[in-house]
Parts: sequence; C-alpha cells; structure tokens
Amino acid sequence: MLLSKLFDRFLPADRRFNPEALAWIAVIFTAIVMLAVESSIAVGVHEAPVALAFIITVIHAGSMPLSMLRPLFGVIVSAIACGVLPLLGPYLAGNPWPWMVPMMITQILIILIVGLRAHWGVALAALLASIAVSAAAAVIGHFQYPESRSESSIVNIVIFSCIAGGFYVAAIIVQQWHLIRSQLLQEQENTAEEHSKRVVVEEKTRIARELHDIVAHSMSIINIQASSAPFRHPNIDPDVEREFEDISVSARNALTEMRGLLGVLRNEESNQQLAPQPKFSEVEGLVKKAQQAGVNVTMERSGGPLDRSLRDSTGLAGYRIVQEALSNAIRHATESQIHIKIDSGGTALWINVFNTAGKGPSEAAKNEVHRHQGLIGMRERASSVGGELRTGWTGSGGFEVAAVLPLSVADARKSGTDKPGSHETDDREVSADQDIGPGPAPADPDLAHSDASTSTNTTTDTGAATDSSAEDVTVAEADNTAGQSQGDERSNA
Repeated sequence: MLLSKLFDRFLPADRRFNPEALAWIAVIFTAIVMLAVESSIAVGVHEAPVALAFIITVIHAGSMPLSMLRPLFGVIVSAIACGVLPLLGPYLAGNPWPWMVPMMITQILIILIVGLRAHWGVALAALLASIAVSAAAAVIGHFQYPESRSESSIVNIVIFSCIAGGFYVAAIIVQQWHLIRSQLLQEQENTAEEHSKRVVVEEKTRIARELHDIVAHSMSIINIQASSAPFRHPNIDPDVEREFEDISVSARNALTEMRGLLGVLRNEESNQQLAPQPKFSEVEGLVKKAQQAGVNVTMERSGGPLDRSLRDSTGLAGYRIVQEALSNAIRHATESQIHIKIDSGGTALWINVFNTAGKGPSEAAKNEVHRHQGLIGMRERASSVGGELRTGWTGSGGFEVAAVLPLSVADARKSGTDKPGSHETDDREVSADQDIGPGPAPADPDLAHSDASTSTNTTTDTGAATDSSAEDVTVAEADNTAGQSQGDERSNA
C-alpha cells in the first residue's frame, strides 16, 4: 500500500500501478535475490554440490511466486526443498544447521505469503510442515554425521519456529483485518443503498399523500358539484346540463387515472411500471408475434373504431386480459386452435378468447407451483375498470374467457346489469380456485348453480365499485384501488 501511494504520486492517473501487480513484482524480485544468496551460501559455505544446490535452491526460491498462484502446492514444494538441501553437503561445525540463514529467510517469506493470500489453515500447515521436515532432516543428519551435535540442531529449529510463528501470526492478523475491513465497506455500501431507496420511497409516499389529500379531494368536490347541479338547479338549459355531465365525467376519469398513479407511487417495486404501458391497439401486434412463433391463433374484430371513447386504463386492462388468456391457452392447451373475438360496438368492449382442447398442458404448466394467478389477475383487472370477466369449459373440452369492459366511467354504472353470457359466452364459470387448462368439462351438476352465484356476487361488487355517488369518489376509495393495482401487477409479472 505504501509503495502504491509512493508510485502514484509520480505517475499519471491512467498509468498508476495496481497493488496486485506491485505484489507480484516484489515477490519475483525477492525470489531472484534469495536464489542468488541461497545458492551461493549452500555452495560456498556448506560445500554442497554446485549442480544439485542450484537445482534445489531454484525450486525453493521458485516456491515464492508459486505460492501466489497455488498456495498449497507451493507449501508442498518448499517443504521438500527444505528437507533435501541440508543433506547435500557435509556437516560443518559452527554453521547453522539444518536451517541455513538464507533458506530460513526464504521459507519464512513463503509462510508469510501463504498466510496473507490463503486460508489460515494452509499457512499453519506450511509452518508445521517446515518444522517437521527440518526435524526429520536433523534426525537423518545425526545418523549420517555422527560428529554433529543435537543441541545446536534443536536450537536452530527452535529459532526458526519462533520467527516463522511470529510472521504467521502477523500474516493472519493482517488478513483478518483486511477481511473485516472489506466486510465493513460492503455493509456501508449496502446501508447507503438502502438509505437511498428509503428516501425515494418516503418521497414517493409524500407525493402520493399530497395527491390523495389535495388533488383527489378537490376532484371529488368538482365531481359532486357537477353531478348534483341538475338537481339543485332544475330549470337549467339542456346544453348546460350536458356541460355539467361532461365535467362530471372528466372529473371521474381524472380520479380513475389518479388511483393508478397512487398505486404506482405507493408500490415499492414499481420500477417495472416506469416503462410505457401497452395500449389496446397493440393487440394485433401481440397476435402477430404469437403467429410468428408458430401458435395457431386467429382474431376477429367488429364494431366501431376505438378512439377517444376508450380510457387508457380500460385499454391496458383489455390488453392484459387478451395477453394472459393467450398465454394460458399456449401453456395449458399445446397445439390448440385459439380464436380471439373483439367487439367494440355499443358502450362496452367485449373480449372473447376461445381455445380447443389441444394436446394438454405443457411440462412447465404441469410443474407450476403458484397456480390460478393468471385467472385471478384477469378478474381483478376487469373489476378495476368497472367490468366483468367470466371463464368456463366448453362442451367440446375447450376453454373460453369472456370479458366486458365499459368504454367510459359513465357506462361503468350500467355494467352491473349486463351479463357476458348474453354476448355469446359460456354460462358455465369456473371459480378462481380452479386451474385454467383444457380437459373434460366438469361433471358436477351443482357447478352451474355455484357459477351463477359467483357471477351474481361479481356483478354486485362491480356495481358497488363503480357507483357514481359521492361515496364512490371519496378519498378513501383511492387507497383501496391503489392496493388493488398492486395485486394486478403481481398477477401479471
């Protein structure tokens, strides 16, 4: 670190040394120096054969850079060299043995490198292996050189053990300090990231609260005043009455869009909603992509063009319903024929998706853990815009999804009295707990009664949810719809 800072002061920013590169340079330079010193001492002082001494010292000094790459392999090679080198020459009284000073320094540096770069257990194994090999060399030398003194060998080994043990402890302390420092920095980064996310969430919540308390309240008052104006002033002109009705419709549309905005602001995982939402006019592109992928799907459209009469929220709900129904048919009825019928005549948008039995569900559909989420999501999307959705088996074993979505807020009040079954839909409805997929039609005779009850409840809930009274446009309803918007996004993730 000190060398890195020293070089960084004299080098440009784009050519400064990497600490890892500096470590390699220092290790290689030290290995070359120790090779020269150790080989010369082994030959000149301990009278070892030149060729063998040079080969062993090359192996021993080369263990230093080898320990940078393969610590365990470097420990094994260095330990073998330490056991062989003392036995090459004759025993000379007065010289340190079995650890020559250069050999001792080289082995201590290897233990230091392993302690800094590898697990502490590998460094401990290097220390113990060095002591054991030197002790074995001393025992062999005692029988090979009877004139050798055991006391001097023991003192030599003890000195090496103390010095090497101290460097081992220092290396482990530095390694653990570096590890703790890295973990601390990582925790600081995580804390800073969580703090920034929390600040964003709090700001979004504050904005949502302001919209909820100020804008939504004001729009509700405008809606109530415009809706009640013809009753408070019964003698106004028809043109003025229509003007008040347009104001009321615009206020309700603004409230509906604001509920969706509140749902985005109050959802902490709403980053996926920042992308542009698809429009209902993009259904044709969805069908073309499925056809290009080999899916046997056809689409039929009737009725007038959908221009300004279709709200953005209704268009998004219709697109998602078609997308989910098409996806369910592909997954649960492989190689089936799928027909999509869209009718925009009148005051509602009629969507009908039918598929034949096909060859049964795919392997991915059989192994699904979270089932029925698509069906629940489609129902919630339809009800969120004041519409209704029904699903059911056909007599031929196929499956049908039928949805009715009002084109405007004013028409949503009337959707509670309409039934999708009157627009060429199947009267048999499956509950939200039943899986989507082809197969034999349910044989339970009570199913029709249960489905009719479910449809009645859905109609009642829809009518209540889209009532244009003052309670329907109050600020509390914005909170409920925001939570429902989050459920819609999860069901279509």
